[in-house]
Amino acid sequence: MSPGLNEMEDRMAPGRTSEPKIIVALLPEPETVATCLDCALAAANGFEATISAIQIGFNPKFAFVPPEEIAIQQLRELREGTIAQRLARTKAAYDAWLADRRHAPISWKHDEGDVGQLVAAETGSADLVVMGNPVRLDGRDAFHATLFWSKRLLLVAPPDPREGPRLERVIGRHIVVGWKPGEPVKRAARQALPWLQRAGKVTVVSVEKPGADYQATARAFFSELGIAVDCVELRREAGSVGRQLLAAADRLGADSLLIGAFKHGALWEAILGGVTRDVLAAAHIPVFMMC
Repeated sequence: MSPGLNEMEDRMAPGRTSEPKIIVALLPEPETVATCLDCALAAANGFEATISAIQIGFNPKFAFVPPEEIAIQQLRELREGTIAQRLARTKAAYDAWLADRRHAPISWKHDEGDVGQLVAAETGSADLVVMGNPVRLDGRDAFHATLFWSKRLLLVAPPDPREGPRLERVIGRHIVVGWKPGEPVKRAARQALPWLQRAGKVTVVSVEKPGADYQATARAFFSELGIAVDCVELRREAGSVGRQLLAAADRLGADSLLIGAFKHGALWEAILGGVTRDVLAAAHIPVFMMC
């Protein structure tokens, strides 16, 4: 039987803090349940925390949506099954995960209706929202609502916990911050301050343009927060900046990455910047992010 959270904290956390944390694990789809809950437990280590596992799903009976949205949902049932079937698969995945962790301090809740409204209601007081990288429509809607509407710190779990060591440990022993001067990364860092303070090491990685001095702005900002950081400067290479950041985090032995979620274009609520997209597509470690 797996140890309870308090026992794991005493054994693994670099230092407990008495400040309580509210962590919400959103479970909109079965594929991401296990990795999401593993990350929620790992993020809670070292804190007095409450973790709420909240299963959410779209149901037009409880949502005011236009007819075209109803048509989309009807087509969706051909690929993903009915509402009841989708929710049952997610609950089954939760029960299977919980079977090995009966002492995990997690409460369960189920709700259905308009996904965006549900996310806003359930995450309004959260210090941290944890989600798996979405693969289905409910997951993408919940991710979008958390990032753009709720404005909460989001921890995105890697795709599959079976691909690496299990996350029954502290997330944030070594956090790499992908730094590009701007408000998104500053907001993310401010909201992640408890995790940054708890970290044994924080490394700021910047992919610099010719003539830029990103590190000076990073040192000044983290000095204001009272966080000691190491700085690593990378020269822009051909290809993806997001993948450069992930490769650097891997070389440095980081267990998590923190970035600001940049957005582009008039339809900013639907379009993430290229670096953010690339990080989400390729990350194999948890990613803290915020717009």
